[in-house]
Amino acid sequence: MGRLAHVSKVKIHKEPGKDKVKRAEIEGFPGVTRMGVNGGIAEFFKVQPEEPLPSTLDYVVAAVGGCLTGTLAGALEGRGIRTDPEKLEAVAEGRMEEVDGKLLLTHVTVKYRIKVPKEQREAAERALEHHAARCPVSESVKRGITVDWQSEIV
Repeated sequence: MGRLAHVSKVKIHKEPGKDKVKRAEIEGFPGVTRMGVNGGIAEFFKVQPEEPLPSTLDYVVAAVGGCLTGTLAGALEGRGIRTDPEKLEAVAEGRMEEVDGKLLLTHVTVKYRIKVPKEQREAAERALEHHAARCPVSESVKRGITVDWQSEIV
């Protein structure tokens, strides 16, 4: 096993009611992130939320897209290529499907639009070739993450 670089602790509470809304507080950061259900996910769980919110699966798609985009931006910047919003844009799209009776995130596609001068095109192509292997989130998801749980009933 590799060396421990960071432990992420997130406290999660379910809000009262049947809308499947959870509140996540990331240790060391102010504020709360609210997660719920929407669209096809709400249909799968047969709920009609009063307040549609991004789902936990939406946040996984955002994490993969955000990390890949950040990793690519670092590779481009290291080659002297600007990554301002008008130069680098990314859209992450996740496909969620029912598999064996469970709703699973089965595919994430990140589409980049990169504007570079002609003389930097080759450098941008090299950055694209190598960035995904350096992205901790997409590599974690691809390799599979061990998930376990513990409980204390009081």
